[in-house]
Amino acid sequence: MFKVGIIGPKDLVEQSFAIAQEYKGVEPIKLFYSNEEQTVELIKNNDSMVDGFLFTGFLPYYETQRSGITKKRLFYYPILGASLYHILFIMKVHEGVDITRISIDTLNSDEIKEVYEEIKLPDEKLYINERGLTQFSREQYIDFHRLLYKSGKTVAAVTAVNSVYERLKEESVPVFRVIPTIYTMRETFKLIEASGLAHIAENNQIIIQIIDIKDYNINGSRLSTVEMRQKKLALYQELLNYARNYMASVFPAEGDEFIILITKGLFREYTNFYEEIPMIYDIEKKLSMAVNMGIGMGKSAMEAEENAREALLLSKKKPGSNAYIINQDKKVIGPIGNGGILDFALKSDDKNMLKWAEKTGLSISTLTQIESLLKKLQRDSITATDIQEGLGVTLRTANRIMKKLLSGQAAEKMGIEQPVYRGRPRQLYRIRLKDGA
Repeated sequence: MFKVGIIGPKDLVEQSFAIAQEYKGVEPIKLFYSNEEQTVELIKNNDSMVDGFLFTGFLPYYETQRSGITKKRLFYYPILGASLYHILFIMKVHEGVDITRISIDTLNSDEIKEVYEEIKLPDEKLYINERGLTQFSREQYIDFHRLLYKSGKTVAAVTAVNSVYERLKEESVPVFRVIPTIYTMRETFKLIEASGLAHIAENNQIIIQIIDIKDYNINGSRLSTVEMRQKKLALYQELLNYARNYMASVFPAEGDEFIILITKGLFREYTNFYEEIPMIYDIEKKLSMAVNMGIGMGKSAMEAEENAREALLLSKKKPGSNAYIINQDKKVIGPIGNGGILDFALKSDDKNMLKWAEKTGLSISTLTQIESLLKKLQRDSITATDIQEGLGVTLRTANRIMKKLLSGQAAEKMGIEQPVYRGRPRQLYRIRLKDGA
């Protein structure tokens, strides 16, 4: 079953929990908050217990997605026009509120005006907060509704943010909360259940790891044939221990290679979503050996092995112990275990990137590595030294790459960067790969 932590105010979480019982593929876990700011703590405390999180509102979902605090799957209930119809009906019929004189947040003005046009009510005296949830400020939302009510321009407020709703209630502002409809909740759980089935299938996908001994003794002294054989047996024992702990299978191959078969779900757990491979450090520490590792994913065992072989070749180009991953989409992650992880593509259907490759004479792999480096550095400009260090190439190669970017108009000079410590000033270039080629 797909374990999903439901995050939100108690009433909506309880309602969601009850609806979740209708779906056999979903195991819900209640995670209440009294304020959206408690979301981060709830995720940290429960991340290892669930396969994903469902947010009863968009705001905590958006903040969680933006922060990158979890790599689990995220879902939320969208607030649609039907939710507004529902709350307007309650306000008008059950509470006798003049719904032509209210303030509304969260929903966009076009959607609100369409609703009023359909129910044949004027919208001239409506006040709509144009500040969307992606630019949310709790105080701005509260002030928006409070000031309009206190000045007599409105008779009530409508919000979709629970903390705003609770504050306005405390300040005696008549306030109503827009919540997702039962239909929206059920449709979301259908999506979660389907996602859970895909999640199980993906977790059961076989990954192939190929490990090759790079250096029998990183301490520098030469070993005899017998000593090397003993070290290889010790390595085999380490890999068998790993295989037992993670329900994997290990096979000695030709030469200095070993092949390991493991499911994607267990490997992802072991590597903390491919951030590190503890095995590499353990082998260096316990056995004083350096290894290269290629990890392949694919739609078939043959494709996974081909990708593992290609990843192993990338690993062998780097000094020391490290690993690369190539998935079924030919996306590369690495080097893992040697710092400076990048993710890039060996192939691309992006027409813009294909044009840049043609104009610069650089491969898709090199261009996507530069894109990944810019993303990692969080800027759109780099120096040749950045390319040298980020891509793990010589400065001569980095300068050659930069010249090709310049000649293909994929880069332009920006100015000079002065190093913090001693060193010659470096030319800074703006990379234009996101621009049209």
